[in-house]
Amino acid sequence: MHSKDEIESELEKLHDYGFLMKNETSSDIRDDLHSSETWADVFWRRRKNHAKRDDPEIQFIFDYKPETILEIGTAYGRVLNKIAVENEKQANKAKLFGIEICKHCEKYFQAYSKKHPLLENCNVLFDDFLKNSNVYQKQFDVIVLPMNTFPSFPISLLKELFPAVRKRLNPKGLWIFSTYKPKATDNKFNSRNSMGNHSGELLIELGKDIIAGEHYQFPAVKKDYGMQAITYSSYTRLTREYKLIEREVYVNIREFINPDDLKEIIGENNFHVNFVDTSSHSAVYCLSIT
Repeated sequence: MHSKDEIESELEKLHDYGFLMKNETSSDIRDDLHSSETWADVFWRRRKNHAKRDDPEIQFIFDYKPETILEIGTAYGRVLNKIAVENEKQANKAKLFGIEICKHCEKYFQAYSKKHPLLENCNVLFDDFLKNSNVYQKQFDVIVLPMNTFPSFPISLLKELFPAVRKRLNPKGLWIFSTYKPKATDNKFNSRNSMGNHSGELLIELGKDIIAGEHYQFPAVKKDYGMQAITYSSYTRLTREYKLIEREVYVNIREFINPDDLKEIIGENNFHVNFVDTSSHSAVYCLSIT
């Protein structure tokens, strides 16, 4: 858990750095970034930077000739479209599904589908995978959680994630997800350089307002299971004349689990590790139900 004292200590440092405005307090910090309208706008505006992003999970999906595939965290459809392209190459094509927690992503999925028509044959639900009891009332041959999204689930939520996946996975199905490799985690999230932990972005879209993003990542701290990294992000909306529209500040916590501890959690939840592939920038896990 992230204690109140830890938050206040972080906010004090962020004020000292000038990251936060003088009147911003803990009550102004939100923890719902990935379900917010701001996140949908930001992620959509990053699409050109993400266009050539490597997604190592995809190469393993069709080795098992699935008839149904579900992607968790579809957003505007970038990865699902890649899966659809590979699906077209198969003799027996699978039915493709997606689920995305951020309802504000739906309009961007529709816009992306117009340029990537294979997505029009995919069924995408904008709802919370952990809370939705229907999820198309199906069990899937392959469930994919791509883009190193696994660390975005707090340790406390893993007790919900594993049963939810198990419930929606065919008894002989596969769950494929990726996470950061330990060395990459150390390099990316454990810097003690306060300036090196600070970054920003200007997100501009024709005909839309301007979003200025600023991020500060605190050095990862050791936990019994691995490491925890905390990042604060501010998103300031401006008119085209650079007048303030609104400003939001979010905190995001990522959990990085040691490989041995992760395998123990996997076993405790009655999954078996078929293989772990570390040949790319990520560690890709392929699990089956025991």
